Amino acid sequence: MAPALLIALALASYFGFALLALSQDRHWERAGGGRDCPGRLVLPMRIAGYAFLLASLALALWRDGPSFGSLVWATMLSVGAVAVTCTLTWRANWLRPVVRTLQGIG
Repeated sequence: MAPALLIALALASYFGFALLALSQDRHWERAGGGRDCPGRLVLPMRIAGYAFLLASLALALWRDGPSFGSLVWATMLSVGAVAVTCTLTWRANWLRPVVRTLQGIG
């Protein structure tokens, strides 16, 4: 169960930072969402992004306890942020399904 929680922690961190990045017009356009991020999506995307980061904290604390879990969470935040940066730099089209889903919701 511990490896599954670590993967969930990594995914929550990645998607949290991805949603925070996509709420900005520059990244929204680069990922194929059109000219500007729709204004009605910005606040829900940011709230969801922070919720994913908070969920990653909860997963880290549940998996490893408060002492080591906080260290794992801080490390995973760095890994998630770098992964989103690399995705937006070299393979922004990989986030296109997320953009299309958000456009469908909004």
